[in-house]
Amino acid sequence: MKIKFLGQSGYIIKTEKTEIMIDPYLSDSVNRVAGRPRTLPIPINPEYVKCDAVICTHNHLDHLDPDTVKDINNEQFFITTNEGKIELEKFNKTNVTVLNMEDSITVGDIELTAVFADHTVEAFGLIVKAENKTLYFSGDTLYNEKLFDIAKYKPDITFICINGRLGNMNVNEALAVANKIGAKINIPNHYDMFASNSENPLLFSEHISGGMVLEFNEWFGI
Repeated sequence: MKIKFLGQSGYIIKTEKTEIMIDPYLSDSVNRVAGRPRTLPIPINPEYVKCDAVICTHNHLDHLDPDTVKDINNEQFFITTNEGKIELEKFNKTNVTVLNMEDSITVGDIELTAVFADHTVEAFGLIVKAENKTLYFSGDTLYNEKLFDIAKYKPDITFICINGRLGNMNVNEALAVANKIGAKINIPNHYDMFASNSENPLLFSEHISGGMVLEFNEWFGI
């Protein structure tokens, strides 16, 4: 399995048989709408997105991005929340499955499960199982002791938000959650896309067992 970090909470995961994208933010729409320019280059033209599933963990611009979605082909399969489905349908995306809490779906050789997230809108975290590995993506979430229950999935790697603003955990809260979950590798995210909503990822990775920082837009083998 390989993974590529697209910035913010965006990832591509690729196995031998399957490719999925999580929360791809492939435009500068937050700048257009809210005056917050992206600080990273756009890694992929949305018109070239063609994978087995695009997962949008909630309906915020940097996770379900209208300027990205509108340019993705209308046959693309999406997985999202109830609110996310309504938003996607505005852009003629009808191949959409909703995941509610604890729902699972299999896409190719990847099993996906929606897990608890405490955000400002309907949202889920994501458990990804493939090739004998289990990954946990927090998506956007505030600190909540219910996140400790992610430990029951025994993830090998966690990807946890650390920016501490706009409905997300700060570094110390993310460290507390990661320590309770107990994964061997712990990777921060949601710190790099907007200068006004950022954090130093080393404050997380240097204070947790197995802490790592992924390079932007580079493949990492798991």
